[in-house]
Amino acid sequence: MIDTPTDLNKTLEQEKQLIFYKIMKYPIPKESQYFLFDEKNKGEKEKIKRIGEFSKQEGWFSWIKENPFMQEYRRFIDKFSRLYKSIPFVHSIYLCNSITFNALTDESDIDLFIVTKKWALWRARFFSELYFRIFFLKRGLHSHKRKKFCLSFYVTEDNQNLYNIMLPQNDIYFIYWLAHLVPLYQETYENIYKHNKWLQSVLPNFPEKFTINIGTETIYGKSRWKKFREFRCWWLWWKLLEAIIKCLRLPLVIYKKNKMKHQWRWIIINNRMLKFHGDIRKKVHLLYEVHIKKYREKALMK
Repeated sequence: MIDTPTDLNKTLEQEKQLIFYKIMKYPIPKESQYFLFDEKNKGEKEKIKRIGEFSKQEGWFSWIKENPFMQEYRRFIDKFSRLYKSIPFVHSIYLCNSITFNALTDESDIDLFIVTKKWALWRARFFSELYFRIFFLKRGLHSHKRKKFCLSFYVTEDNQNLYNIMLPQNDIYFIYWLAHLVPLYQETYENIYKHNKWLQSVLPNFPEKFTINIGTETIYGKSRWKKFREFRCWWLWWKLLEAIIKCLRLPLVIYKKNKMKHQWRWIIINNRMLKFHGDIRKKVHLLYEVHIKKYREKALMK
């Protein structure tokens, strides 16, 4: 029973905290206190003081119940650990989307978010696609997507602050997408949250270190092959290759972008970011507003 406006606001805030998972029909993480959404602080760039520490619940998994396909996908991903640290000009690789939300289906692909070396965006994309194709791991347009890797989002290491690509309105989808990144490969122990401290303004309890855990192993360092390919004596040749790849690939990318019609606005192509996939951020925002409105009306009628 809601008797006063204060009670309504309190229950409304509680409803809004984990509303994203309800909209997307995703399971709620065990460490849910770190993902409590605080809309009134949206856009604030100063660091918000965190509350509490990591919960010490038993078990390594970040959900109460593991997705039935997670163990199969986890084993598959871990098989290619040597591949991840062998791709030249890649700084780090993160898992994202359905697998990191514990929402796999029997037809799910494996989405990757890739951070490249500075001034090596097109080279990193070329070699990552090449290596994944060699092992028949890359998702194709007309092939089945189950347990195939989707490579559709790249940023350079000096462009890891993703605040500027948020939608102007409440971009709740992107906030949770970013908070659920799972590091698969890193050259160093520095993760992307060091560059996105603003995330704590909308998820005030969110710690700077990685929280979501799906049981995959994070690979660190470089293989000998990668060290050889990135050797400084090759610098001029690699710079020339970067220009050649960009000249050859950019017209094709722009052509495909123009064919996407209404989805073109979500495609980003510049010297520091390549984002090829469309997204559902606007749709999720509208669902969020509808959900809150219905909940408020329902609460007032009681």
